[in-house]
Amino acid sequence: MTVHVVIRYSSLGDIVLAGAVTAALGNVWFLTLPRYHDLARRLDGVVGVLAPGDPLPAGARVIDLHHNLRSLRVPAHARVERQDLRRRARVWWKAPPADPVVTRYARASAVAPRPPPWLPPARHGDALVLAPGAAHATKRWPHWQALAAAWPGPVRAVGGPGEEALVGPLGGTCEAGFERTLAAFEGAAVVCAGDTGLLHLGAALGLPVVGLFGPTTSTDGFFSYGGRALEIDLACRPCARFGGATCPVGDHLCLRGLDVDTVLQSCLAARRAAA
Repeated sequence: MTVHVVIRYSSLGDIVLAGAVTAALGNVWFLTLPRYHDLARRLDGVVGVLAPGDPLPAGARVIDLHHNLRSLRVPAHARVERQDLRRRARVWWKAPPADPVVTRYARASAVAPRPPPWLPPARHGDALVLAPGAAHATKRWPHWQALAAAWPGPVRAVGGPGEEALVGPLGGTCEAGFERTLAAFEGAAVVCAGDTGLLHLGAALGLPVVGLFGPTTSTDGFFSYGGRALEIDLACRPCARFGGATCPVGDHLCLRGLDVDTVLQSCLAARRAAA
């Protein structure tokens, strides 16, 4: 059986999405940064993890899903197409979107992508799991507390380091080891999040997800399989490839205009559909 090495150094969402090809390939050694080893070793099809600089298994077929200056140092049989110009043209001139990330991963890997779950499935329950944070401020929806108050059942929140001010008021905890992050998803009915890695993590665990898209759109390549996307069609979108610190036009209507009832009803519909 062919041994594969899949390279993706970061970040959370990108590594999760790589599960679509590791599941299809099988017998994969995943080369990533040590802080993502706990995640990568759980992906379907992964038999081991490697850190940068570790020797590669003899005779392995190397697939570079990162394709940056660092990963170019590793001789590879195939590399993902980045489509940077298409992604910039999407922002600057509202050109058609680049190919989805999973599509590009699958093309480089020469496999048909597998649908989730790509991680051991989480137990379903009645909790609404919220991920209110995001690395970029313009990706943060401003109405999380109202949604939590309206949900007819338990609510918990998850977040990354430095997001205590967002997660704390929702009764959640910030990342303190990947085991605790995974535990927060147990018993979820629905995961609701912005365009972040935790949205992809919820889908990879086999949970229904509702994604709230603002500065990016659900067609820009990062949305998860089988999820529900909520977004407002505005001429200014997408305004950035990854989000930004402030809204370029000053009103942040793309997310501020997504009302609580619309999001609540979508989450309830996702729960019903999965029942």
